[in-house]
Amino acid sequence: MIQSHGGKVTGSVSGVTDYLLKGELDHVTGKCKKAVEKGTAVIGYEDLMLLLQK
Repeated sequence: MIQSHGGKVTGSVSGVTDYLLKGELDHVTGKCKKAVEKGTAVIGYEDLMLLLQK
């Protein structure tokens, strides 16, 4: 779904990552902490659906 809208799916957070999609927004992981440190937006499924509608 992400790729069909021009996005790229990766297994890690880097300086060029725009969004981190999380299943449980209240569960903080190391990947989530890294994303926040880098200024990457952490979003849930509903947020993703809103972004894809644009």
